[in-house]
Amino acid sequence: IDEKEKEIKDFKKEVKKAKKAFKDTNAAKDKIILNRKKKRLAQLEDQLRKLEVQATDKEENKQIALGTSKLNYLDPRISVAWCKKWDVPIEKIYNKTQREKFLWAIEMAGPDFRF
Repeated sequence: IDEKEKEIKDFKKEVKKAKKAFKDTNAAKDKIILNRKKKRLAQLEDQLRKLEVQATDKEENKQIALGTSKLNYLDPRISVAWCKKWDVPIEKIYNKTQREKFLWAIEMAGPDFRF
């Protein structure tokens, strides 16, 4: 995040220089360069926002044991039915050991399973 903020700060200086060049010459070439730099600055700021969100999510999820919840509190038939309904591979939800443990649910639940 710090590196991205530094990159944005440096790039803002470049945008300022491009604005000044365009203002001085008023040339079409300088306008194109200025627009490209503005777009790139917007991309960098968007990347920074994404990094900040990822950092926040990572920090907040440290307290949550997602694997435990999935194994102990969710009926595997619901997860399997959802996977089958939306064509999501079950391997994305359960690892090999869990698939062996919940084989009964995989065989039982179809895409129209109602709990």
